[in-house]
Amino acid sequence: MTGIPDRVAFAVEAMAPRPGTRVLEIGCGGGLAVALVRERIGPHGTILGVDRSATQIDRARRRNREGHGVELRVARFPDLADCGPFDLIFAIDVPAFRSGSPAVPAAAAALLRPGGELWVFDEPPPGTATGPISMRISALLAAAGYAIVDMVERGRTVGVLAAPIGSAEKG
Repeated sequence: MTGIPDRVAFAVEAMAPRPGTRVLEIGCGGGLAVALVRERIGPHGTILGVDRSATQIDRARRRNREGHGVELRVARFPDLADCGPFDLIFAIDVPAFRSGSPAVPAAAAALLRPGGELWVFDEPPPGTATGPISMRISALLAAAGYAIVDMVERGRTVGVLAAPIGSAEKG
């Protein structure tokens, strides 16, 4: 697939979703990561992409065939009806994870199966270091009851892997 930003390709590579995995992307935008994840999870995996923008979901639908393990919804996270549990939840450059409020990561924890993973990827503003952003994400996730399992970085993109306390083993 052409035209994939490096931050999106890096995020999917770092998460390394396995075949058969059940995945939720918060803020899926135009569905670029959905397409890459779908390739990795195979015919027995599923991915739900949610975005609050109907325009973005329309773009994601044009890029990805729904059915066959892909579902795309216009929705505000965490306003999702019973749709869990997920093995993996992730967000790339999602403002809700910049707000400082632990409500969004806490809601994600409720949708993870035991041993499930939450990955949050972000980039600092131009001209600033990446360290403060990874520390901010880590502090937010810790405040929401997560153990920080790993941190990754490539270029200006940082990713934090977390698991709800009590299920911090990578599964």
